[in-house]
Amino acid sequence: MNTSSISESTSGMVVPVPAYEDPLRPDTPADRPVPATRRALTRLVVVAAQVGARFEREGIDYDPVAWMLAPRQLFEGGAALEACLDRDGCLRATVLHGLSIGLDAQPNAIDALLCDGMEDGDGGFWDGERGRDRSSPARRRRLRLYSAMLVIARGGELVHIFHASVAPTASIVRERIRSRFGSAAADQADIQIGVDLECPATSGLLPPAFRQMIERGRRIRWSAMQGLDVTVEHRIPC
Repeated sequence: MNTSSISESTSGMVVPVPAYEDPLRPDTPADRPVPATRRALTRLVVVAAQVGARFEREGIDYDPVAWMLAPRQLFEGGAALEACLDRDGCLRATVLHGLSIGLDAQPNAIDALLCDGMEDGDGGFWDGERGRDRSSPARRRRLRLYSAMLVIARGGELVHIFHASVAPTASIVRERIRSRFGSAAADQADIQIGVDLECPATSGLLPPAFRQMIERGRRIRWSAMQGLDVTVEHRIPC
């Protein structure tokens, strides 16, 4: 594997990504150490998994490894490989890809979204330490499960869509729907907290494993379910 050959396309221009050590070769004394805690490594794993899943889900013709290695405005010129070891970098990357905003963004734009809806939570995976500066964009967020049912006409079909995801606010869920199904679908989406299992249209679209998880929802800490994103489509020719 030659990591120096990885490149990315930006506005039609191919930009080489700075070379990184080939991960398939043995370590050498010249390799630069990067101190990291287990928590920091977990952040990096979460971001890498989210990048790969998003690119596959949205059919983005782009190398997720190149995204992780290239300098980004989002990280003030740094690369995700090291920036996402830090909590702030991890949160910025999570919002960028969770909302499908693009492949890069100004840090202050993402920090503004992080501030939206943040409030004291009940602890969990993304909660910060008590006493952290509450003016920080990485302050604690209270996450909830939101869901929505949509019906849209597309390509000669009537499409029934069930969407559920964990987010700090309904507005973020609406933007996820907008990025995937368009503005008309986002504008008509009736977003609610939780999932109405009594609704026949909803229950008919739920995967069994997801339904079982919802049925025990009172015992779930949604703050620990960052990244949960379920979309099910049912197509009817019309």
